[in-house]
Amino acid sequence: MSITYNYEIIAVDQAARCMEVVYTSEGRQTMHIGARLPYEGEELEAVIAMYSPVVYWLEQERAIQVPQVGASGTIVPPSMPSEEPAVASAQPTVEGAQTL
Repeated sequence: MSITYNYEIIAVDQAARCMEVVYTSEGRQTMHIGARLPYEGEELEAVIAMYSPVVYWLEQERAIQVPQVGASGTIVPPSMPSEEPAVASAQPTVEGAQTL
């Protein structure tokens, strides 16, 4: 789903390299967001889009699940791959091949 929105830059602080942008969209909360200034050769609207609250607005429209108080668990992250390079086999193997 995409959301149409308007923006207005209401303050620019060149020394701090930032600006304040007000984002509005019909039926949604107005958001004041601090954003960086565009670099030379960069489109203003690319920066405006980077800092837009569209994902936030979409999250606000989603139904939530309320967990039970006291719910707990353990999260075990997957192990990191070894940093050592894999050693290539000297003899390539082919499934179903016979050696003589």
